[in-house]
Amino acid sequence: MASYLGAFSPFPEWNELVRWPPDVFALTNLVLDHTEGYRFVVAPPPGRHWPPLEAWESRVRRAGRTWREANGEPPGLVGECWDTATRLRDTALADVRSGDAWELNVALLTLHALADEACAEAASPVRLRSSDSFHARACELLETRGSLSRFSPSRVRVLPKTHFSARGITIRSLSRHVGLCYEAVDVRWRGVEPGAWADRCEHDIVLLPWPLSVSAEDFRPAPAALIQNMDRDRYGFFEFAPARSLECDRVASLLQAAGRVDAVILPEAAVGRESIAPLEEALTEHGGTFLIAGVRESRRNYLHFGVRTAAGWSRFEQDKRHRWCLDEGQIRQYGLSRSLPPRKLWWEAIDLPERTLHVIDVGGRITTTPMVCEDLASHDEVADHIRRIGPSLVVAVLLDGPQLASRWPTRYSSILTDDPGSAVLTLTSFGMAARSRPNGMPRSRVIAHWNSRADGLHEIELARGAAGVILRTSVENSTTWTADGRRHDDVPRLRLDGVRQLRP
Repeated sequence: MASYLGAFSPFPEWNELVRWPPDVFALTNLVLDHTEGYRFVVAPPPGRHWPPLEAWESRVRRAGRTWREANGEPPGLVGECWDTATRLRDTALADVRSGDAWELNVALLTLHALADEACAEAASPVRLRSSDSFHARACELLETRGSLSRFSPSRVRVLPKTHFSARGITIRSLSRHVGLCYEAVDVRWRGVEPGAWADRCEHDIVLLPWPLSVSAEDFRPAPAALIQNMDRDRYGFFEFAPARSLECDRVASLLQAAGRVDAVILPEAAVGRESIAPLEEALTEHGGTFLIAGVRESRRNYLHFGVRTAAGWSRFEQDKRHRWCLDEGQIRQYGLSRSLPPRKLWWEAIDLPERTLHVIDVGGRITTTPMVCEDLASHDEVADHIRRIGPSLVVAVLLDGPQLASRWPTRYSSILTDDPGSAVLTLTSFGMAARSRPNGMPRSRVIAHWNSRADGLHEIELARGAAGVILRTSVENSTTWTADGRRHDDVPRLRLDGVRQLRP
């Protein structure tokens, strides 16, 4: 076990690890995941039992809380388990995997639960200004290193967690408050205190499915220089560059019709960078708190996430990670043959910067992760991150056809709704939904879909004469058990309560 952990060096001295619960979580999570020792909480070896102690759950909760408040001094149960792990740290990992090293298995599984309990609300926005030394240090590490742990973030990251898988059995099933990630993606977790939003259980989200009309000329071939060493007879690059700019007066009129507004979301590539400031001004005038907008620039397709706080707007940007490839079927489906010859495969003309995933704790026990179109469908490191940290709401903005239950966005959102249990909202532009005519099917006005474990799947249409819709959502508590047997009554779950059309 000790030599395996050496692969994740540099890390603090062994006896120093126990003074910081996120470090112990990282250590135990790594070993239990690598050996599949986590499975013994539901299927112990013959002759063994789980939990190993009477009143194990209540003892773990008390000791975890004490550990958090003890400023680094491990309480009795933590010290006992740590002494066992120290004494047996040269045990072969094969013995942990088989369960033959049961004493060490029990110590690791109990330390894992203790560290998870100690990290409850480790970086909650209500704690951002707390004088509590544990939470102050946790927030500092998260902001400066992108991880709650002192292990090198280039190897592992310990991050706050909202949802977890309660189906099947994986290492993700064993923790409620924090998760461990070691994929090659830069995760930037941010906590903000937006004020009134956090005090309510109901939230109103305005969806603006713009552009409301898209012409074939909005798609055009990009400069041939981008092709470089590719076969120019088979491949090309395209740009999406609508001639119309955002109508700010119309936005203000829709927000006025909406009444109370908490958030505004626009689809992929809906606006240019110059429209962000007017959008934020409009939201400020109507009391809005959040703005998620797909932004288009030359060689760049990214998502803007703005949060209004007492100090002004906090802004985050996340680039699209996967280029859209238009094949002959899609070119004909969207009626783009006049602009893009169907004989070629047309790739989206965007650069591919380093992968970054933003997770924003917006208060009210809601964490949000934004995605752009094809990023939702790709089973890569980003998808693994989302399953490990389980945000409350995944928002995917798209430049796509109608968001019908039978199409690909719903299939992929269902994966995240099942595991880890996140609610998923997708939004496309009405202009693209209206252009979509696959196999002669009638046009559809479904511009968004909502998928949540609390209330299932909903297709969201844009009515004739409307230019947007407003969603009424609410947060409710659910009871879920981690696989090690701990009960959690405070797992937030989002549901869709109503949809109203907006007309300017």
